[in-house]
Amino acid sequence: MKKYLSILPLAALLLAGCQTQDGFQIPSTQPDMRGSITNIKKTNSKKKEGVAVLLVESVEGLQTGHTKATLRIDAKTHIENVEGATLRLEHLREGQLVEAWFDEQVMESFPVQVHASAVRVSNY
Repeated sequence: MKKYLSILPLAALLLAGCQTQDGFQIPSTQPDMRGSITNIKKTNSKKKEGVAVLLVESVEGLQTGHTKATLRIDAKTHIENVEGATLRLEHLREGQLVEAWFDEQVMESFPVQVHASAVRVSNY
């Protein structure tokens, strides 16, 4: 019994290492949008946490559910690169390829407007 109890702390440490720094993981579902960032507009520079709106447009050859999307990014949005390292809003640049997951209903406009719960940057 003591032998198994000594393994528990090691197992807990290994499991903790599987999550990102903020404890958030990219959803296991397919992204709602894939494309290239074509415009970044910071909407609130006075707050400590950055807020921005990204225009993401689909790229030929990438399957996606929308051709264009306006994504609201805020402190609740998890941003990471393909290796799983957490990024900040300041790391996002026009021209980067991204995958985005939406966390609420899409405003049916063109382009669609939605809050992004998670964004993965492919070519950071």
